[in-house]
Amino acid sequence: MKKSALLIVVAMMFAAQVATSQNLIAVQNGGAPAFYTVLDSAIFHAQNGDTVYIPGGTFSLSVPVTKRLHIIGAGHYMDSTLATGRTKINGNLSLVNEACYGAFIGAYLNGYILSEGGLAISNYLVQRCSLFAVRLEGSCTNWSFIENIIHSNIILNAFASNCYFSNNIIGGYTRNDWNGFTLSVFKNNIFLFQSGNGYYPIKASNSTFENNIFISTAYPLSSVNNSSINNNLFVDYQPFYGSQENWGSDNIVNQPQSTIFVNQTGNTFNYSHDYHLQPTSPGKNAGKDGTDIGIYGGAFPWKAGSVPVNPHIQYESVSGVGDDGNIHVVVKVAAQDR
Repeated sequence: MKKSALLIVVAMMFAAQVATSQNLIAVQNGGAPAFYTVLDSAIFHAQNGDTVYIPGGTFSLSVPVTKRLHIIGAGHYMDSTLATGRTKINGNLSLVNEACYGAFIGAYLNGYILSEGGLAISNYLVQRCSLFAVRLEGSCTNWSFIENIIHSNIILNAFASNCYFSNNIIGGYTRNDWNGFTLSVFKNNIFLFQSGNGYYPIKASNSTFENNIFISTAYPLSSVNNSSINNNLFVDYQPFYGSQENWGSDNIVNQPQSTIFVNQTGNTFNYSHDYHLQPTSPGKNAGKDGTDIGIYGGAFPWKAGSVPVNPHIQYESVSGVGDDGNIHVVVKVAAQDR
């Protein structure tokens, strides 16, 4: 959809909210948008190919996504959504086959992203979201997770393969080794998980690891096999101990955690932390592509505030009824270049 059309949708949503004093969800596909107050209803009534714009506020989700939908929120950083509030969704985002080629962008999901058991869901994008966890079952292929915060675990079951994880902050363990043809790619991520309950940060095979940062000091790649491992930065001094038949070069090991980021401690994500590399970090410009190792390098450098791709409301002011009997509304909306 063109930026001018998106701006019109944003303006219509805001005008409707002023008129009704409610946070309205807009469902758009070419013509005039339809508005809903309940997310389940918006998802249920949306047609294949629609875009669902969810404003700031808290919503509940209990119905599965059974169509190709692009679901876009207002963002999840509190300081970047002061005019609208962040988009928070309670519940799991459950997808079935017909959801292929859809997207979920710019929201705080207090739940899992799930593929319904045994189904083949392909070519799905998750971008600039905050998620509790990810669990993909069946023959899920060609999923892309870009610039997300994933607070807990990533589990790619059965024949899930060819998934792409780029510029994410991952708080739990990742398991992607259920068969011999996973072929997933992990680039420019930060893996915060230390270890525990018999789990290492990564359990994977036949995959690619480039330009990532691993905080764990407990052999973080000991359960990675038959994989390409290049230009990663490790706190641990022997991260490959126990792994088998891997190959690669230019990895940086034995880096104290306190010397990596501008401001970061511990093993959990915090919005107040600064995940830029320190100027003296050996990870500066040390990625395989010549950019920084970590989330601010690579093809998808972390965007400040994780603002989604749709036009972003930066400022709004609604006055009382003026002398002319009209409500005076001032809205500042910024188009996004990416």
